[in-house]
Amino acid sequence: MHKQALTNLGLSEEEAQIYLCLLEYGTSSVSNISQHTKIGRVNCYHHLEKLLQKGLISASSRSKIKQFTAENPKILINKEIERLNQAKTLVPELLTLTSNNPLKPKIAFFEGKDGIKSVFEEMIQTQTGEIVSFSNFERLSQFLPDFLPTHFAERTKHNIKTRFISPRTPDSESFIKNFFPEKYDERLLEVFLISPEEFHFESEITIFAGSIAIINLNEINPIAVLIENAELYHTQKAIFDLAWLGATSFITQ
Repeated sequence: MHKQALTNLGLSEEEAQIYLCLLEYGTSSVSNISQHTKIGRVNCYHHLEKLLQKGLISASSRSKIKQFTAENPKILINKEIERLNQAKTLVPELLTLTSNNPLKPKIAFFEGKDGIKSVFEEMIQTQTGEIVSFSNFERLSQFLPDFLPTHFAERTKHNIKTRFISPRTPDSESFIKNFFPEKYDERLLEVFLISPEEFHFESEITIFAGSIAIINLNEINPIAVLIENAELYHTQKAIFDLAWLGATSFITQ
């Protein structure tokens, strides 16, 4: 039990065994330590040197024979406190390395329906402008039927404009009626339905607030990837705008 606890604190099994031996039997020579622990003398010297480096034992000489003594176990607490303080100092510095590199994408993965819901909630919490989506209304309505009315009510409440491109299916025709509020500002929503035979989206790609959310609307393996990066965002937004321009141009011809 004690040996396992010491290994959890970073000691090897042999180091833990030697340290416990010195605590139990007091100051001892390598011969005595080897006898009690059944660790060979050569290996004993190696592990004793490691314990000396870690400050968990001290060494002295008696009649020209090297003796080793375990330090007070309270040193384990002091060392952990020291490591914690170092981490508290280091972590903010490491975070600045990430924040100072705007070209490095921040990528987060989400699993399950709850994870995907949190991605949709992120769209509302961070969005300041427009949300655009390559969507599949049929899959989306079947995937989150209870969540979507509340989500889209929040979007309209915060005056967030949304543009959708989605394959046309029987379910897609009624998507707005089923999931958007009965009364909402129609300027906040634009939808273009496209041929499902030529353009069938099985996943959701939503572009918002400097981020891209790629969502797998699959009941068996629902996952989402959220990528935060200004350059990738602007590129994906331009691709959507180009697709929107191309799709809507058929209406005016």
